[in-house]
Amino acid sequence: MQRTIALIILSVFLMFHLSASEGTYGPESAQERILISYEPTRFKNRLLDQLLERINTGDMYIQVTDHSSRGLEGLRAQDFDAVFITNSGATAKVRPWVIEWLNDNGGNPENVILHTTQITDWEPKVEVDSVTSASYTNRGEIESLAEEFVREIRSKLSAGGGE
Repeated sequence: MQRTIALIILSVFLMFHLSASEGTYGPESAQERILISYEPTRFKNRLLDQLLERINTGDMYIQVTDHSSRGLEGLRAQDFDAVFITNSGATAKVRPWVIEWLNDNGGNPENVILHTTQITDWEPKVEVDSVTSASYTNRGEIESLAEEFVREIRSKLSAGGGE
């Protein structure tokens, strides 16, 4: 019984931790708007934390959602100056709902940065901006990757992004 209770408590804690970063940051009326959509895995949670630490200055609007079909539902790329999607390459594929969302938003819009992870060699059926291993465990590797993505996001912001 105690073991069952401990497992339930652990499960609730993990669910909260995995989704703790979802939500919005900064004023909704901000000039610059960023959408970050991610799959809550250990690697991507750490990457998201590093991205937010570097990009969340409080003067731009940032919306963070999971990259499920439900998480992306109702969101339009053109409503954001920069969109960053980090996807897990399951069975050598970008998630179908991510491809559908991209297609619904004009293919792969100029303001979208698509990152995917993979374990084996495979060729994604959609153009991606970055492919990395999900096995980055070294904090320095994740920090370096986050800095690279922040540069790309800032480049999209400078270009005027969405509408």
